[in-house]
Amino acid sequence: MNASEIPQKERKPVDQRTGQSQKKEEKGSGSGSGQPGPQARPYNHWHAGLFRCWDDAGTYCMSCWCPCMVYGKNRQRLDHLEENDTADPENGGSGCDADCCMHLALNVLCGFGWILQLGQRATLRARYHIDGSPINDCLTAFFCTPCELTQESRELAEEEMAAPNTEADP
Repeated sequence: MNASEIPQKERKPVDQRTGQSQKKEEKGSGSGSGQPGPQARPYNHWHAGLFRCWDDAGTYCMSCWCPCMVYGKNRQRLDHLEENDTADPENGGSGCDADCCMHLALNVLCGFGWILQLGQRATLRARYHIDGSPINDCLTAFFCTPCELTQESRELAEEEMAAPNTEADP
């Protein structure tokens, strides 16, 4: 019995995913009142569902006709949040930047602009601990580009509202 317990204790620090799933099992099977911590936090969900894109009709329409601009704005907003933990005062700017041009070039040349969105969506999911998978991200970006960009924009808006506003501080 001691030999079987030792490998379990050794695996927890080595593989965080295994450690988290073991903690969830321990939490369900025993009292575990002191065990749950930041590592065992549950996954979040997107604030707005994928097909709730019409709730932000302006962003949705822009995503249909010029997804590169919405991608560029989302990218700038996300980068600003990651660097400063505050909302982007330009709200993504015009969206016409290097990220927009790269997205446009990939769309025009070979129809693969959606590939750039995979990394951005993965970054958003990791930052806000949102449930999902790379396969779902791929399918969503390929088949539902306007809805996916709108969902990301709305998620960023939620985070920006929750972020401290440094402009208001003297």
